[in-house]
Amino acid sequence: MDFEITTCRPEDYDELMVFLETSYRHSRGYFPRRYPHVWRRETVDYENRLVIKVDDRIVSHVGVFPLKMRIGKVEVMMGGIGGVATLQEFRGRGFMTKLMNYAISKMRKEGYPLSILWGDRQRYGHFGYEMAGKYALFKVSVRSLEIEWRPSMVGIVRYRGESDLLDSIISLHDKEPIVIERSRRDYELLFDMPGLMVFLSEEKSAYIAFISEHRPNRIIEYGGPPENLFPLIYSILMTLGKEYGASEVEVSCPYYIYDTFLALRRVCYLWRLVPVGMVKILSLKDTLKAYSPLLSERGSRLQIDISIGIKETGERVRLMVDRGEVLLEEIDTEPKLLLDERSMVRLLFDGPETIGLGASQLQVLFPLPLYVWGLDHI
Repeated sequence: MDFEITTCRPEDYDELMVFLETSYRHSRGYFPRRYPHVWRRETVDYENRLVIKVDDRIVSHVGVFPLKMRIGKVEVMMGGIGGVATLQEFRGRGFMTKLMNYAISKMRKEGYPLSILWGDRQRYGHFGYEMAGKYALFKVSVRSLEIEWRPSMVGIVRYRGESDLLDSIISLHDKEPIVIERSRRDYELLFDMPGLMVFLSEEKSAYIAFISEHRPNRIIEYGGPPENLFPLIYSILMTLGKEYGASEVEVSCPYYIYDTFLALRRVCYLWRLVPVGMVKILSLKDTLKAYSPLLSERGSRLQIDISIGIKETGERVRLMVDRGEVLLEEIDTEPKLLLDERSMVRLLFDGPETIGLGASQLQVLFPLPLYVWGLDHI
């Protein structure tokens, strides 16, 4: 069967939506409703929508979605992979494999250090993706807040598209230690999503967002320091609890040591850790270079000199940290630590112990932080 990989055109939009709805068994209009910043007609980046057509009909698709993650001084470009689908009658012909390999090659050429997706571990492990990173889900209740924090009731305001409230949301979210960069238009579209409930404190010093028609089951995004955030959560639980019996909520939080994480750890009555997503290292050197401000900070009192490499790609890098100065260079010699792709992901984002390494200076440098807020998933 003859076919070629092409990119979508604006005139393909309606067909592409029907294709995705058919492949995922979603309702009509689901994708532009749930992911308005990337799947509305005017927000689709057609050059990054890769398709295979048979007889001029879309039968397979992989999307690449640029995600810029900021962690303090660290900025990491990630190629998000989404919308991976093949029509049922065309499965088993290798279309997904061809599109994924094409997307990986495209991301490498365009300079992405990392790629991330959400999907089946075994399916995407074949392409070098591995479950990595972690975030915390904290169970918080009226009772646990009252015992551990003793918050006061505060006035609450529901966001309904007001420009001044959106300004506050943007300002609060940008102060979080790990964020995915958004334009103001992204915020407007995301916070206008059907089913998304957003509340702020009356003083506009904190906000929460959750997807539900009534009570909050899981807060997928928040902003504001604990002293402002917890009274807001408490007030919403107390207010909505009278109508819907909502006396507790789960809060998604990056596994990163900062005030809100520590405070949630204190006030919760239960917590668990969940993988952030499936990560592939597209360039080992560029990944370490992007994280170098953090490596410099962690290695400010150390001298580390180690060579690491990835078997499948042949990439080999020497990493030197000399009391805060980070140096990276590509090498041709055998590295001290040669790992397969997935093990390298675990080393960098889950830590040396997850690949069986004992105590070493690498534990000071790794794991590297990684988090994508629920609204930024693609």
